[in-house]
Amino acid sequence: MFKAYNNYKALVLSVNLTSKDFKQTDSTGCKELQNRLRRVNLRWEKANISLENWKKDLQKALIHCQDFHEQNQKLLLWLAAAETRRHQAQVKEPNADPHRIQESRKELMQLEKELLERQLQVNTLQEIAAFLLVKSDGEKYIEANEKVHVIGKKLKQLLEGVSCDLKVSQGSQDVSAFQVNGEELDSGTYHQLSEKSPVSKNKVDEKKILQRNTSSNVRMEENEETNSFAPKKYAFFCRVLRAALPLQLFLLLLLFLATLIPVSEEDYSCTQTNNFARSFYPMLRYINGPPPT
Repeated sequence: MFKAYNNYKALVLSVNLTSKDFKQTDSTGCKELQNRLRRVNLRWEKANISLENWKKDLQKALIHCQDFHEQNQKLLLWLAAAETRRHQAQVKEPNADPHRIQESRKELMQLEKELLERQLQVNTLQEIAAFLLVKSDGEKYIEANEKVHVIGKKLKQLLEGVSCDLKVSQGSQDVSAFQVNGEELDSGTYHQLSEKSPVSKNKVDEKKILQRNTSSNVRMEENEETNSFAPKKYAFFCRVLRAALPLQLFLLLLLFLATLIPVSEEDYSCTQTNNFARSFYPMLRYINGPPPT
């Protein structure tokens, strides 16, 4: 009923806001609409007053309802007991017994089921508190609203914790099962069982033979792969060398031609020739006169 009241409240507010457009006109139709809107507003005010009075009566009845307070108290006690059960069901040892892990998982699953059943009851209490206890004056109303809020929050935390514990127990169960299988294979129980039953012993022998054959086949395949890989690698090297040989010869030819080219222009000049004939100064000077001819 409160939800329907809120929907009609929004509708009445929107009508009053849009009525500003036809209040300015003086036509008969607009006047009739204005009169009808006044009647609607008067009835709406009466409905608000009666609804507020009814809400106050419901709040008083709820606060004085002994079943409501007992139900909240029972839920708080049950949630505390559920938290204790959760801590007792947890397996904190890393190398715990698989049977103990299985029992812990069953207990956690049962606890999760009971929590989900209680969630419907808690949702109903939260809806009642949202309509009757929120924004209410008085210490009793505030205390009751806080109690309902604590119940909902505690239930949510327990559900999340139990689901997390179930995931951890599932991982521990898988690890313990793997360790048990490894220990059985390492110990002599497997060989004792094979000695008791000749059929199982024959099966084990057949498995060993198959394993040896498969291992030998794998080794032969690996050797063939390595042997086939060597000629392929050699052929690839030959192709690369054959393709790069003309380029290498061309580079050597360029290097040889570069050695024939002189480094500077002085290499072209004739430094060993006699250039004194072209000079204006004599080549020799005689101090005691010219030599006898």
